[in-house]
Amino acid sequence: PPLSVSGHGGVNQLGGVFVNGRPLPDVVRQRIVELAHQGVRPCDISRQLRVSHGCVSKILGRYYETGSIKPGVIGGSKPKVATPKVVEKIAEYKRQNPTMFAWEIRDRLLAERVCDNDTVPSVSSINRIIRTKVQQPPNQQVPASSHSIASTGSVTQVSSVSTDSAGSSYSISGILGIASPGTESNKRKRDEG
Repeated sequence: PPLSVSGHGGVNQLGGVFVNGRPLPDVVRQRIVELAHQGVRPCDISRQLRVSHGCVSKILGRYYETGSIKPGVIGGSKPKVATPKVVEKIAEYKRQNPTMFAWEIRDRLLAERVCDNDTVPSVSSINRIIRTKVQQPPNQQVPASSHSIASTGSVTQVSSVSTDSAGSSYSISGILGIASPGTESNKRKRDEG
């Protein structure tokens, strides 16, 4: 075989040899950048060096952005950006506006120059910070009973009876199938009359 490197190798559409999951050798990466500096178009670099156009574009994009020809590390995490100052700002934004979305918080961190593009946490990091570090204090949490439809307070509040255009009476409690005190006896009296 033309490839003696371990791994899953192959030949691309241009006849270039590659190894899946391995970065392009530095000499080839350097040559891509040199040709681009000479004004050669990426599609021509691709054909000349037998490297896919996507690979050429990715290498040049990284070079123009960072000045480096080195490959990126797959699975390498960003340095920790959730400094105490950033966490405090996120908590402050959440206190000011509890319904604020993580992406809005991210935009605001950038707009107020708390972070720059390299140090701003991702949306998922902001959500994790909110979940783990910016929980509401227990005294601000709404008791679960107010969410329950079967709580006695809500049944008595919704038991008002209305009449539609056909003259039929109905109540929200009746529609919901919740028996409220005294409704059964009222129905019987109306039915008899």
